[in-house]
Amino acid sequence: MGGIGQCALDEVLDDRDMGFRMVRQATIDDYFVCIGAQKAGTTWLARVLAHHPEIFLTPVKEIHYFDHIFGITEHLSGRKRRSRHRKYFQKHFTKLHRWPEFQAQRFWYRHYMSNPIDDTWYRALFVERQGKRYAGEATPEYAIIGRDGFSHIRKLAPRGRILFIVRNPVARSWSQVLHHIRAHPDDAHALNEQELIKLLDSRRFEAIGDYVATLDNLAATFPAEQIMVEFYEDIHRDRLGGLERICSFIGAEFDARWFPDTERLYNRSQSGAMPDGVRRHLRLKYKHLAEDIGSRLGRLPQGWGQEFGL
Repeated sequence: MGGIGQCALDEVLDDRDMGFRMVRQATIDDYFVCIGAQKAGTTWLARVLAHHPEIFLTPVKEIHYFDHIFGITEHLSGRKRRSRHRKYFQKHFTKLHRWPEFQAQRFWYRHYMSNPIDDTWYRALFVERQGKRYAGEATPEYAIIGRDGFSHIRKLAPRGRILFIVRNPVARSWSQVLHHIRAHPDDAHALNEQELIKLLDSRRFEAIGDYVATLDNLAATFPAEQIMVEFYEDIHRDRLGGLERICSFIGAEFDARWFPDTERLYNRSQSGAMPDGVRRHLRLKYKHLAEDIGSRLGRLPQGWGQEFGL
């Protein structure tokens, strides 16, 4: 019964009609979550960690539960969940070599599509772990759920591990712009420098990039030993070294043979050169943030120092 021993269950009800187990009054043990930052390699990390024999990653990479219940996003709307469910079934026929893997996920998806979406719903996503000990998910929007949001995570997973990856804020912001352009081709392809700067200065873009606020809210909620902050640049300079550190933080063993394809990239933004005026604006905008991060973490990757003249 993969993973049931990892949850401190007070009551588990077998629901044979629905084909999944519903969990009441439980905490999630051996749990971790990557809370971002957006465009900081969270998709790559989730895809690679999924190959670990002891680590279960939710089949839907970004669950979006905590930003959903705080009204920040609508990623758990019925329409979006149905879309993900359809894609899951389509994979059965477009990736036949992975048929056993997709079949093993059918009960997970059945629960994912259930209602209501509440704490019981979220806890149950981590009950059946396919025989793996550790379970987690990665949702970059959790970086902006604030102290109340992090307190809610801690209520459900008191011993949960929180991973936050930070990336050079100039490069991260531009990657977010390119991602936005890919998702909104009708209204963003022809933006000039001033329009790009206006987009970058919008409330949502600024909140996603405010590493300091995220770290402050985490520190006010979780013990330091349950928080790990990694530089995107460090991970991708030595990917196996980064994976070894992250596995150790989660509590899992590490063997480089489990990660044969670390060079593959996922969810890449479209290419596009950053205009000089936009780079100057972002350097000025984020220099104090970079200084603060360097002070908190004791160092900055070389690229950050070159970007901000530190």
